[in-house]
Amino acid sequence: MAARRVVSRVTYRPMAVVMCLLTLVLASCSTSDTAASDFAGTVDVGDGRSVFVECRGEGSPTVVLIAGKGNGAEDWLQVLAPDDPAHAAPGDDLPWGMGQLQRSDDAVFPSVAGFTRVCTYDRPDVRIDGADLTTPRSQPHTLDLDVADLHAMLSTLGESGPYVLVAHSYGGLIATLFARQSPQTIGGLVMVDTVTELMADVVSPGKLATWDATNAATSPQSREGVELIDAFQRINATEPMPNVPAVVMSADKPWRTDLLPPEATQGEQVTFTDWQTALDRQSTALGAERIADTDSGHDIYLYSPALVVEAIRDVLDQVREATPTSSR
Repeated sequence: MAARRVVSRVTYRPMAVVMCLLTLVLASCSTSDTAASDFAGTVDVGDGRSVFVECRGEGSPTVVLIAGKGNGAEDWLQVLAPDDPAHAAPGDDLPWGMGQLQRSDDAVFPSVAGFTRVCTYDRPDVRIDGADLTTPRSQPHTLDLDVADLHAMLSTLGESGPYVLVAHSYGGLIATLFARQSPQTIGGLVMVDTVTELMADVVSPGKLATWDATNAATSPQSREGVELIDAFQRINATEPMPNVPAVVMSADKPWRTDLLPPEATQGEQVTFTDWQTALDRQSTALGAERIADTDSGHDIYLYSPALVVEAIRDVLDQVREATPTSSR
């Protein structure tokens, strides 16, 4: 499925979906001029590199939206048009370029900005044109680099924890390693049809190897490559996940494997059933609420943004109840 969406099997959706975000301030920032104010631009993450980030709203905890493979900040500002036929399709059509995406005040990012501070960002090579680009890097890359960028970005912005991490697809691995390495900074988790290291316990070594190779591959249309097996190993080498409020959401529209070209069906393949089984195990491991009735494909936040916003609000309320003095 797409590098536009599922950490995936193949990429077909054109990157034109990821449009340039308008910048509101200078291309770099400091703690004093970004915290608790709307911001869109690049921030320094060290070694001469910068990351595009957008933050809005006020309140605590800060929600951090982490996009899936090949995607960035723009995804969280969009929805699938309410009258689009893809809503009624039995399978997930979005990874194949079907479905009209549009910016909307009902999207996850602007909705969450209405009740707390929220930030989202572009990883390297997910957006390759326009202003304020994130510095590219060699691809494929390892998970620890994305986690380090996220730490540096939040530090430069002056956004203090605890954070509620909201992750989609590959972003789930970033959230997992971040949380396991820095449990004191995590208030809650919302996993939106995410990849989980527990997939290695579900599928055969052959399936895992095929999946890993597919996601490491890059193309002019999908320039971000990720190393999944290495990511699973890094996660398993760290401390357990912190015990925090969590929600695990999953798609209920299956992957459109009928649209895959012959070369993309070679070797053992991870299936939609494997994916669901791994998410069941993730929910159990996190002690998380499981939301499986989403009427959505892989991009739940595009199909059913209100469901994702509701899950974020529920986790946020639990974090605030546990830390009643938290406010910005």
